[in-house]
Amino acid sequence: MNLPPRRPLIPCLPDALLDDHMAVVEVLIQEGFHSFGVPIGSDALADLVRVFGARATFWATRIATADDVRHAVEAGITRLLADDAPGELVDEATRVGAEIWASAMTATEIRAVLRLPVAGAVLWPADVVGHSLASRLAEVGLATAVIPMGGVGAYAAGEWLAAGAPAVCVDSALLGDAYQGGSLSKLRERCGAFVAVQARHAEADAAAS
Repeated sequence: MNLPPRRPLIPCLPDALLDDHMAVVEVLIQEGFHSFGVPIGSDALADLVRVFGARATFWATRIATADDVRHAVEAGITRLLADDAPGELVDEATRVGAEIWASAMTATEIRAVLRLPVAGAVLWPADVVGHSLASRLAEVGLATAVIPMGGVGAYAAGEWLAAGAPAVCVDSALLGDAYQGGSLSKLRERCGAFVAVQARHAEADAAAS
């Protein structure tokens, strides 16, 4: 039986120089992460795709303009997490064949976003509303179209995956001080809780298929 693809946990990387990314991203890939978010304004955007693109999928975050869409696609990234959903941004993503997720927070906003030609909604900042929103959105059939982003820890990530979220963005709870010269061994330890959550829900997905 073919297992369904894992719904990814996506570490959202900070804006940093490529040299600062190298060891951190390498550790994350070794520990089982294969999707990463990178802010569209980062000078390292295209270089990260060039160096790690054969082993990982990249998402561009903080997309706000049609120029951002074009810049991401030129860098080799076609999965976009937007801060807003103006018509020209969505139109440009459609034109170039990019997958765009538009920003929303409440159920009403999510429903409005889903009327657009987008892949779904990115809920940011997720820590403001809390992971209890995941089950509430599941009750009204919206959780499967929402990627939460911002301040999500391992437990909260599990709650979002349990509710049906197609992916979950994670950041400081996983990365910690790794970009400030912190211990890579400690980063590996933090990875364990997140990878276990992802594996548990991948097993549940497989059992349900």
